[in-house]
Amino acid sequence: MTTQDKVLIGPRHFQWNAGGWFGSSLGSSSWMLIASCFLVFCKQTALAWVPAFTFAIIVTVSIFLWKRRGRIYPFTAYMVLLGLLAIVIPLVYGIVLLNASDAAMSTMNWSRSISLFVAASGITPILIVWFLFLERSADPNNGLNSTPNHTDEA
Repeated sequence: MTTQDKVLIGPRHFQWNAGGWFGSSLGSSSWMLIASCFLVFCKQTALAWVPAFTFAIIVTVSIFLWKRRGRIYPFTAYMVLLGLLAIVIPLVYGIVLLNASDAAMSTMNWSRSISLFVAASGITPILIVWFLFLERSADPNNGLNSTPNHTDEA
């Protein structure tokens, strides 16, 4: 983005921030890349493609949304990203859980526990509800006027 491009300012709590955006997207999906490496190491290359491909999808969507921050509000982008994560985290976790060998599970230090699967699957929906609460509880105008706001990118 050039310095002449505008960044859409959210009307409430959430704002565009490179550290927050890429930190949350990479932080929530990096385990997939690590799991993929472990699966390759344990000679389960076909299964390793599942978390690797999913990681690539999350990073691609994250970059896609970031590049459109002049047209999409930050909260909307976070909800899109979290919605994607709410689907893919249980999917990837479940596929690896059901198909990884005992040796791979041991190497990754994963348990085949259903309760851990449920906990991992529930984290993102809980974050969605929490972020909705944060966004709705903030001042609707964030001290700004109610028209769509843009700022020059710093």
